[in-house]
Amino acid sequence: MNEEQILEKLEKLVVGKEGRLYLRLVDRGGRTCLSDAWSLMPLRIAKPFYLDKSGELCLYIMNPSGGMVQGDHLEVKVVLEPGAQVLLTTQAAAKIYRMEHDHASATEYFEVGRDALLEYFPDPVIPFAGSRFRGEIELSLDPGSTVLMGEVLFPGRVKRGEIFQFDYFKRRVKVSCRGRIIYYDYIDLRPNENRLDAAGMLEGYIYYGQLLIFSDRADNDLSNSLHDYLQGRTGIMGSASLTCENGIVVRMLARKTPQITQVLTGCWNLARNRLLGLPAPGLRKY
Repeated sequence: MNEEQILEKLEKLVVGKEGRLYLRLVDRGGRTCLSDAWSLMPLRIAKPFYLDKSGELCLYIMNPSGGMVQGDHLEVKVVLEPGAQVLLTTQAAAKIYRMEHDHASATEYFEVGRDALLEYFPDPVIPFAGSRFRGEIELSLDPGSTVLMGEVLFPGRVKRGEIFQFDYFKRRVKVSCRGRIIYYDYIDLRPNENRLDAAGMLEGYIYYGQLLIFSDRADNDLSNSLHDYLQGRTGIMGSASLTCENGIVVRMLARKTPQITQVLTGCWNLARNRLLGLPAPGLRKY
């Protein structure tokens, strides 16, 4: 092996960051508290606080590194003991930078105990041109638990003209109850191989949003209400449908950023009022 070949091989070796975050939450007299927490850079959490008098804890997950580069792997595990309630969000959008050889990945595990509540609404994911990402979300539910989980995917840095210039974006979601899979979803977007704006794909829309709802009270009436809410929204195409068991999936496409974020928040507000009797809180990002 000559010097040039050695240098080429060294360039392909990727160190990356191994960020980890573990949280365990318990119910103590109607208020949720952190019973255990540890993290490994670049993942951190801000000081916990309560948004209202419901006893639900609010936590901001932070990544001070500014984004993900090749070789990065982030792992988050959150355990909610019976009756615990938590709202998780992030302090900024998840940026995935250009990569030469490898990919970035993130794995998120959530264990939601009986009568526990998990709300997870991170900021949008922005895959830059030339980026590669693999994500995995696993939810393990106990009877009586409630989950509200939102997701927004940008096509890239739109103001720079980056529209679907990433290499690939892959994300898998698996939801199980008592060890039995009740929902499975897999997204595999490869703009270089398939035109994402073509018929049968995104059809001219560029922003994707999703709301997952799992609850014993997730019924056809709520699904129909969410579906009706989406109809006639300017610049939005969306629908809501029941899963095989105790779940509703809301999917939406948009042409502009404010449209997708406002409509997702509207769906969250509608579902939260119906299931919890409370409106969606305003999350400050500044």
